[in-house]
Amino acid sequence: MEKSIFKYRIEPRHVDFTNRVSVSSICDLVLHAAGEDAHKRGFGIDALADNNYGWVLSRMCIELDYLPEEYSEFTLYTWISDYNRLSSTRNFTLCDSAGHEFGRSVSQWCMIDYSTRMPVDMNTMAKAHEGNMVDAPSPCERPRRIGTVSSESVVEHRVVYSDIDFNRHMNTMRYIDIIFDSLPIEVPENLKAFRLDMNFMKEARYNDKLSLKAEQKEQTHLFAYANEAGEALCRMALEIR
Repeated sequence: MEKSIFKYRIEPRHVDFTNRVSVSSICDLVLHAAGEDAHKRGFGIDALADNNYGWVLSRMCIELDYLPEEYSEFTLYTWISDYNRLSSTRNFTLCDSAGHEFGRSVSQWCMIDYSTRMPVDMNTMAKAHEGNMVDAPSPCERPRRIGTVSSESVVEHRVVYSDIDFNRHMNTMRYIDIIFDSLPIEVPENLKAFRLDMNFMKEARYNDKLSLKAEQKEQTHLFAYANEAGEALCRMALEIR
């Protein structure tokens, strides 16, 4: 089985005030490729919906050597390398128009039953996975486990209509935008090479009140989202290289 190939162009809607793609937009394009490839191979959200199941992202990392500029074109390669009872690993590499690799990403997915919001045994998708695996390793270190963040809350956020996606929980890109909103403007302005790790533990649903804690350890910014009950929802680590 070969890796799937997608072609993208950085459009004006994808860039921020630096005229380079925003981190949330490049992650959105990566996740778009994941959804499109799953759909083409017969195990997209439409196929899972027959059993009232859905894909949810559990962990993800992305490494970029630089942020592409407006109107630049790139090629994205994606493939599934392995799966177990709890998760499926999908990988990505990003190459510029000259064929030079400038980005890598690894994502880990699980299935949930929409009626219970609980994980489903991935072995129920064994046939689909076995016919679509690529014998190639992940292109970078897999998503790291992020520990607790001990600082005080820096942002409070109520989950509203524009935050939620088809899974009826807060969209990955909103988590990313909110952490960048909490940083000094000089961070995105001067951002070049970086790695972003994301751990999702529990869903943030409509009208939930979230608190965001943040701290910095050398060149890494750490973030932790929690709900009103104090339950961990999502943790992120932005390592500036």
